[in-house]
Amino acid sequence: MENTRISESFSDPGNKSTFLATTRITGNVSGPGDLELDGELAGDIAVGGLLVIGEKGSVRGKASAGNMVLAGRVQGKIMVQERIEIRSSGRMEGNIICQKISIAEGAFLNGEVHTHKGRPLTPDYFTEKRKDLQAMKSPDEAGAARK
Repeated sequence: MENTRISESFSDPGNKSTFLATTRITGNVSGPGDLELDGELAGDIAVGGLLVIGEKGSVRGKASAGNMVLAGRVQGKIMVQERIEIRSSGRMEGNIICQKISIAEGAFLNGEVHTHKGRPLTPDYFTEKRKDLQAMKSPDEAGAARK
């Protein structure tokens, strides 16, 4: 599972809920499956599967899941059973408890990372591919360079 994205390995499309960017929730959210959050949540969230907090998503409270992708913002505490991936747009302000963590260049983390008791933490750092693609020259610039 080295160098694979969490969303490619742990997602169950048949058992997934989505909260769109226009959604604002005050209260707690829980469920057994996957959840993609692009809206705002003021409260706690607990899912048994994959929790994806999109670039427009935010949580003020505790977030717990089997696995997590953080591309948005969390202010509080994160508890993940297995693996968390913090993308370059991700912002975490608070503590994280997890087994494995991947942090992209440009991600923001202000807090501590702890492992489940008695198990070693396995960190991984990566550069997002789409960020590299944006840095590439446009076809016009590439053609001009070849002349």
